[in-house]
Amino acid sequence: MKKLIALTIAIFFLFGCSSSTVIKSNPPGAKVYLDGQFKCETPCTHKDTAAVGTTRTIILKKEGYKDTTGQIKREELSVPALIGGTFFLFPFIWILGYPPEHTFEMEKI
Repeated sequence: MKKLIALTIAIFFLFGCSSSTVIKSNPPGAKVYLDGQFKCETPCTHKDTAAVGTTRTIILKKEGYKDTTGQIKREELSVPALIGGTFFLFPFIWILGYPPEHTFEMEKI
């Protein structure tokens, strides 16, 4: 029984702490810079364990288009973190997650 409880708690911590979102651009194939560092090309998935209130700055670059700056925020309720937070208080710092996707429109030069 103790092993089952420990396993359940571990699952809540593993899945409740991280959040992911798909970053898309129109047109696709833009280079994504997250907080100033190259991350990937759109569409791509960003995943992290940032705490509630975290905002990440995104810059998208594509030849023939103006650079596009935007932000992604953890703003959707995370049920695993909510459940974990009822047992322990510190999972509440991950109670919000990213929306499933962020789409950025790019403007031609």
